Amino acid sequence: MKVIVKSVLAETELEAPPKSLFRDIFLMICRSLGLQETWFFGLCYRPRQSTDLVWLDTSKKALKDLPEAARDLNFRIKYYPEDVASELIENITIQVFYTEVKAAILSSEIFCPADTAALLASYSLQVKFGDYDDQKHDEEFVVKQTLLPKRVIKQHDLDAMTWTESLTSMWKKLAGMDSEDAMLEYLKLAQNLDMYGVFYFDILNKKRTKLLLGVNALGLDIFVPEDQLNPQVSFPWSEIKHLTFRDTKFIIKPVDKKAPTFTFFTTSGKSSKQILNLGVGNHQLYVRRRKPDTPEVAKMREKANAVRELRENHKDKLNIERTAREEALRREMEYQKQLKKMQDELEQSRKTLVEANQIIRQLQDQLHELQEAKQELEIEQRELKSMIERLQEAKNMEAEEKSKLEWEIMEKQKMVQKIQDEVAAKDEETKRLQEQIELARRKEEEYRIQQQKAEEERLLEKARLEEEAKRRAELEAVPDNANTELPEVVKVNENLQEQLKSLQSKLEESFKKEEETSFDKIHRINVMEGRDKYKTLADIRRGNTVRRIEMFENM
Repeated sequence: MKVIVKSVLAETELEAPPKSLFRDIFLMICRSLGLQETWFFGLCYRPRQSTDLVWLDTSKKALKDLPEAARDLNFRIKYYPEDVASELIENITIQVFYTEVKAAILSSEIFCPADTAALLASYSLQVKFGDYDDQKHDEEFVVKQTLLPKRVIKQHDLDAMTWTESLTSMWKKLAGMDSEDAMLEYLKLAQNLDMYGVFYFDILNKKRTKLLLGVNALGLDIFVPEDQLNPQVSFPWSEIKHLTFRDTKFIIKPVDKKAPTFTFFTTSGKSSKQILNLGVGNHQLYVRRRKPDTPEVAKMREKANAVRELRENHKDKLNIERTAREEALRREMEYQKQLKKMQDELEQSRKTLVEANQIIRQLQDQLHELQEAKQELEIEQRELKSMIERLQEAKNMEAEEKSKLEWEIMEKQKMVQKIQDEVAAKDEETKRLQEQIELARRKEEEYRIQQQKAEEERLLEKARLEEEAKRRAELEAVPDNANTELPEVVKVNENLQEQLKSLQSKLEESFKKEEETSFDKIHRINVMEGRDKYKTLADIRRGNTVRRIEMFENM
């Protein structure tokens, strides 16, 4: 006989004899998925023209008795833990819980406020893609993912860019968290949602008031139909001694002998049977949690812890390697900067040297010209002296010759003066060039000293980093027989909380009042009054069982 079983991880199609029991099919699916924590899960189907699930995982019925169910079986979470962090043992169990709970939140089967939905979305991104990488995970990439309930997007006037920036800013803060830890953090946040892990049933009390019964890991809660978030009366499993039913009449016997047995009425005998099935199973797990682990569970937990320890050690090694790579990359970049700086300085030094050589050549040319000018000056001076001597000797020469000689002497004096001025100018230019050369030499010496200091600092920094790396390696070495138990998962850090507060402000400003649902209104009032799931339960469980039964009867 063809059997189709759907789960959040896979759809399984198998052939089984018609006489096969549904509980045998359930165990086959558990084995195919590799699930050992079978007590959390169940096999169910939804009959035609009914909204209630029918659980078949413990049924003694055969496939031939329910051919309709055989073609549309669902493998689902049936019992939720009180604390996912301490109760879920294996990775595959965490994965199934995460995937199913996430699907329920995205479809709004579980009501989730917008800010929490965004926070959970950042964890789901970490689960699926690991650390944020701006080279791979651009705006378009994030928009393509199904991250938020449609209700949340519809209720807020925010564009894709704003959503993307808010989600990625939180996602970035989760860097280094592996997939299993991210899934577990997701579930830890999800289990605080009011509708998480609650199965609702329509019931009536003796006054025939329409109410809802919520069956969950902590007990039985009574709701009014218009408010599925805040139970009005609650009975923990520790107060319940016995459950039974006769058709639509469901009877509960409390542990307190002074408290009367109380009754409510369901919509059908089948509904009563499902409540009993869920109630008995949740009660058994509630008691089991408060007893030492069985040898089977203890062995499973020990094995899972060993796997997690190996995984953490591997993750630590990867983190060490990543840190080392980042440090090496940082040092390489620093060296590249230093090399670039030195190359720039060397290029500048080369330019300075070329300029200095040019100045030196100019100086040499200038000195050569000065030497020639001085030699010319000496010749002219000797000629002038000779002419003066001739003048003194020719006192008796005629006036015309004397006048001509005087004119030649005056011209020669002008020429000598001109040459002296040129020599003085060239001398001044030579001094200026010498000063430039001296300045260039001083700059070259200063640059050499700076280079020497930079090299000394680089060597000192290199030695410091090598010493630091050596110390870190010594610290990272784990001694034999050391305690290697995993630490508790760190809660959302302050930076992430600040990111969340920033998003909350945006959500408040962009909220469309006309899109507010009844759940949104109730949640908003709860936030204003400082109430949450557990504070509400603490409040309504005050007083004894007798008083709360009276409250239920009078609703």
